[in-house]
Amino acid sequence: MRVLLSVFGAILALLLIWFVWPAQIDPAYWDEPEPPALTGVLEPRGRLADAVPIAEGLITNSEDVAIGPDGAIYASQHSGAVVRITGSEGNWQVETVAQPTNLPALGLIWDHEGRLILAASDGIYRIDVETGAHETLATEAGGRPFGFADDLDIGPDGTIYFSEASWKWANQPDIPTYLFDLAENRPYGALIALDPDTGETDILIDDMYFANGVAVAADGRSVFVLETFRYRLSRYWLEGPQAGMVEIVADNLPGSPDGVLGDGEGRLYIAMNTQRVPLVAYLHRNPFITRMLTKLPHWVWAQAGQPTAFVLVMDEEGNYLDSYHDPDGRFGFLANAVPDANGDIWLGSLTEGLVGRYTPPTE
Repeated sequence: MRVLLSVFGAILALLLIWFVWPAQIDPAYWDEPEPPALTGVLEPRGRLADAVPIAEGLITNSEDVAIGPDGAIYASQHSGAVVRITGSEGNWQVETVAQPTNLPALGLIWDHEGRLILAASDGIYRIDVETGAHETLATEAGGRPFGFADDLDIGPDGTIYFSEASWKWANQPDIPTYLFDLAENRPYGALIALDPDTGETDILIDDMYFANGVAVAADGRSVFVLETFRYRLSRYWLEGPQAGMVEIVADNLPGSPDGVLGDGEGRLYIAMNTQRVPLVAYLHRNPFITRMLTKLPHWVWAQAGQPTAFVLVMDEEGNYLDSYHDPDGRFGFLANAVPDANGDIWLGSLTEGLVGRYTPPTE
């Protein structure tokens, strides 16, 4: 009996310590809506099973993908490097083009002069892929140093539009800080414009919930931005009578959105890193429990199961056009879906060491 009482007392003491121990985060409540049913064009038909894996096992990940004028494949890495992939099936070759930072390299896009623009966690960089030379274009906006510069696109006049996912939970190579942003459920993100000639930055939208994918509209008059932890696509108007205004284009998306890019013809390709996760909705609806759980190591509480990634095709008015689902988790958490001029979609993964190439079925 004495031993049992001692064990019981020890458990109570541990529970008390756990209860009073200060939490890293201060979660907010959100009554997350139920996701739309995956029917019609959203039906999981597993078509990404036909995607061709490229350089599998030769890279660490492929957060974003950019196809060069030379036909080579460029991919950003967790290490801060940008790599070039050449060759063919069975003989892929990978070389590091540039290493502008030691923090995760994320978004990639070509500028109008054929240079590669990189959004890395700590800044926006311009890279000459022929020489490997790189320069820093910006490291802060509104007096805040970048902690999680993420995705980007370029307007007709050369302006770089990019997202800052979370200024509070700065991205780190070995800690999934985005999970703390998810759990805290507060708006620490922004959409930012950068003049690459002067280095001047302008915060267009502040107080966003993990601002992520960015895509300039086909006519260049507006720019789209995704909020991962609000499942939302918004449009910031650059020109016209609504200039400076924000419009929600699509709300309550069927998955957790990451990157987005347009094909120049009015279609947007959104990489959903997974379908909606019930555990996330539970955390958002129960901030006290979330606070207590996040006192534990992240590998204990952040287990949402196997990712169920897919690409959502949408028009610029928010109408769903098609979807391409990964049936077996081969691409892990899908990070970007990049359409090219030939009709192929290049797939980048947050977690898996490969690039994918998918040719959608023709109607």
